[in-house]
This record gives sequence, C-alpha cells and structure tokens, in this order.
Amino acid sequence: MIKLLQFSGIVIALLAGLLAFVWFANPFGVRDNILVNQIVGMRVAPARLELPETPQDHGMAYRDVDILTADNIRLSAWEIPAAQPSDRTIIVNHPLTTTRYGSVEGLDGVSAEFLPMLRHLHDAGYNIITYDHRGQGESDGGIGDLARGTEAPVGAGVTEWQDVVASLRYVLGHEAFADDQLVFLSQCMGANATFLAWQNEPELFSRPQIRGLVANQPTLSYNMTDRFIRARTGLDLVDQVEAVQREQYGFGFANALETVPSVTVPILFSQVERDRYTFNPETGQNDIVQIMEAAAVDHEIVWIGPEHPHAFGTGQRFDAYRFFNEHPEPLLDFLARQFAEQE
Repeated sequence: MIKLLQFSGIVIALLAGLLAFVWFANPFGVRDNILVNQIVGMRVAPARLELPETPQDHGMAYRDVDILTADNIRLSAWEIPAAQPSDRTIIVNHPLTTTRYGSVEGLDGVSAEFLPMLRHLHDAGYNIITYDHRGQGESDGGIGDLARGTEAPVGAGVTEWQDVVASLRYVLGHEAFADDQLVFLSQCMGANATFLAWQNEPELFSRPQIRGLVANQPTLSYNMTDRFIRARTGLDLVDQVEAVQREQYGFGFANALETVPSVTVPILFSQVERDRYTFNPETGQNDIVQIMEAAAVDHEIVWIGPEHPHAFGTGQRFDAYRFFNEHPEPLLDFLARQFAEQE
C-alpha cells in the first residue's frame, strides 16, 4: 500500500509538472489552442440557466408565449399586460449568460435580476414583452448537447438581431398591442443586437410608434472580450478567439460603433462607469463614451456606481442589472418623456 501511494504521488507530481510546462512554455501553442477553443465554446454555447421565478412571484399576471424568428428559432417569452388597458409597450431583452429572469450566479459574485425592474414598469402602466434570446434560458437554439429545437449558435449580439426583429413583429401582430407606442429596453448583448436590427431592417424600425431605446451597457465587444480574457488568464488571445469563432461559425464580434448610428430614436444609455471590462484606464473613460459619440440621435446616460447620484453597488458590471430595481426613477422619467412627445 505504501509503495502504491508513493507511485501515485509520483504520477501526480509528473502530471502537475507536465501541466505547468504546457501552461508556461506553451509548446506548439497547445495552451493557447485549448484556451481559445474553450472561450469560443463559452461564447457560442453558454450554459443554460433556469428561471427560478416568474412574474407571478412579483405580483404580476402574465402568460407564457412563443415568438418565432425568421430563421425558425422559437423564443420563449413572458407577456405581462398592464393592470389597466394600456397603449404603451416595452420590449425587454437580456445580456449574454443570463435569461429574461436574470442570473442567480451572475458575474464576479454579483447576481442579475430583472423582475423587480419589470414590476416598476408594470406599476407605471406599461405592457411588457420579455424573452430569452436564442440558445439561452428556455428558448430554442444552442448547439451540441445544449441545443433545443432548431440548432443555432449564440452570437453575443451578432445573430440575436433576428430575435429583436421577431419580438417587434410579434408586438405588431398582437391582438391588443399592435397599435401601441413602443420602447425597447435592451441590455448588453441585447443592446448590440438591437443596434444591428435597426441597421438590417431600417424600414421596419422606422415606424413612428417606436418612441425610444434604453441601452443598458452596450459594449465594444472586441475590447470587452480582450479585457475579460486578460482578467481570467493574463493572456492576449482575443484575436485568436475572434478568428477561430469566425472560422468555425461564420461570424466575429458585434461592433456597436458601426451599428448604433442606424438607430433613429432617442437613447437612454446606462453603464457602470468603472466596470473593469469596459473601462479604459489609459484614456480614463468607459467604452460607452465612444458608442454615445457614434450615435446620431439625442441621447443621455445614467452612470452607475457608488460615486454617482443614486449611489449603488461596488463598481461591478452586473450592478447595472440590479440598478433599476432600486432606482427606477431615471428609467421611468425617460419613458414618460418619450411617450409624452407623441401626445
């Protein structure tokens, strides 16, 4: 038994040494290839998350509905009518690695939860449509073992523009909501997808009943991916990740600077200013400043953090996905102003 334990210890030591050699020496690029493929896999096939609560848990009547995209992906959605008949509807989507509920685990120890925010919208008299993007939550899509229904990779904003278009067409074809005034509330990946939807379907999005867009933490995806990889590995792999993703799945990263100029309605941006994945310490500003400068419409921003009005959180990215739960006033004010302009 002693000899067996000694032998096992030697094997473990050899394996540990081999792994250390592969990590630090990176022979033939083995380490980088492994990491790059893992990162691409996490982007196009993130883990599916459960929805631990429904609108009913927050005092809202709702029904489960399905939305079908043009490329035949079924999106799972909640339809939450206002308590009293309303002619104003908010279409809500979500960031990567979350669902229409949010994410219990979240990022860097901070969870995401959207239902309290939706309750504020509900109490303000708005109808709500909120859905899971393709390959996430209860929607179809995904690849491999995570696939449901029609397979489709998660595009981190590049393919999800089709989900945004489908959500708008769903409302326009709705028995009760078709003539409503509309605002999109789009978040992170979902915001980038909404910019791209505006670019790809300009006629559809030119309808005068679309009154505004709330863009909660859109990103310069290349920059954010680079900072995320460096924070986790200390390595410069972003170009390899984009190249492999493009080679394997046919698309690269979303580019908000190219797509946000297509938006034709006022935008309320919101952003954790010191979010380490979007803040550039060399320039001393968040990437969202470049996105705002590229926008061709009136826009404003709610900065989030302990140092700002409505002080909140600790400067972590996912603070933004809880902010409006506690501080809905800037959101409700923007919505009221956009809808009032139509009256």
